[in-house]
Amino acid sequence: MLDSVHAKRVRLTVAERQDEMVRLLTDFCAIAAENPPGTFLLESQRWIEKTLHEYGIGSESHDTAQSGGQHRVIIGSIGDSGPMMYLHGHYDVVPAFGPEQFSPEVRDGRVFGRGASDMKSGLVAMLMGALVHRDLGGLGRIRLVYVPDEETGGANGSERMVQRGLIATEGCVGAIVGEPSYPDLWYAARGAFTVRVTVHGRPAHIGLHYTGVNAVEEGYHLIGRLLAYRDRIAKHKTGLKIEPEAARESVMLIGGQVGGGTNFNIVPDRFSFTIDRRPNPDEDYAAARRELLDLLDDFGKDHRVTVEVLQDVLPASADEDSPLIRTLQAAALEVSGRQVRASMCPGCLETRVYSSVGISSVAFGPGPFTEMHGPGEHVPIDNLVEAAAVYAITLGERLGVIGR
Repeated sequence: MLDSVHAKRVRLTVAERQDEMVRLLTDFCAIAAENPPGTFLLESQRWIEKTLHEYGIGSESHDTAQSGGQHRVIIGSIGDSGPMMYLHGHYDVVPAFGPEQFSPEVRDGRVFGRGASDMKSGLVAMLMGALVHRDLGGLGRIRLVYVPDEETGGANGSERMVQRGLIATEGCVGAIVGEPSYPDLWYAARGAFTVRVTVHGRPAHIGLHYTGVNAVEEGYHLIGRLLAYRDRIAKHKTGLKIEPEAARESVMLIGGQVGGGTNFNIVPDRFSFTIDRRPNPDEDYAAARRELLDLLDDFGKDHRVTVEVLQDVLPASADEDSPLIRTLQAAALEVSGRQVRASMCPGCLETRVYSSVGISSVAFGPGPFTEMHGPGEHVPIDNLVEAAAVYAITLGERLGVIGR
């Protein structure tokens, strides 16, 4: 049962700071942190550190680049004793459709701009939720985690957090990732094993085609095997909650990226394409990974093939009846009167880095899932306000408040 008196104080305080959140979000969305290729990382980090400092929040910056570069995880800290919660999100965004997406606009009760939904609105709402918790006598420890490189798999960001010892488990009562889950809460997510396959041939002028080996034709035989495999695994349907029915299938995408050859009149000496395998959380991820590699290895016995691993991330899931999920749902009902459904995310989530060390973690954010990555990406301001209040109430319930 929520403390309704404290919840009311939170709602009123967050509402008073609505314009402040909109200003923060428009400033943040103006930074063109496109990934790929990974631009404006330093500018993003400076903005985050400056903003945290202005609110009296100390922070640490940690190098997470695999081989040089400017990738850094920034962790802001509020409180130094008691139970702890992580509030986590990424500051990179997918490439924009045009430069105007980095000139954010406020109109019709919405903030428009690249990253407004995915997921700078989540980061701003988390910051405000943490501030309101602190300023209303909140107890415990909050860690505000800002990571780069989520849009290309996290190898230079969240995937190195456990390795670098950046996640403390003692006293931790949960982690929330501010992904654009609206109107749902995501309690589970698929894994992702992504490879680029290159089939090698031998070039020759078209007039001497009989001296060459056509890599596209060789690749055609491999794709036939992969299509049969894709249809076979699609029969595996998750038992977790997700809609519509077709979304329950185990997924493999062939040819998200395709390329090869040098000219129209030359037998292609190479043909490359990607395979993106997305096992459901209730599948054996290691077995699914091995099955795909075995298929490629078998084809490679009679053909020249190279395989480059682009992404290798685990699935994630939390107990649907966990205290963290129940509290978030109760807080949303208190703030806006809506029932928040717990469902499986159709993609991947960085909740995995917390669940991998035994921390209950979920994704809940203000961004509408249907608006992420699009040319008209936006977030309703009402969603921003709701999320900040839900975060603050959840922090109060899980970490405590002076006087309760």
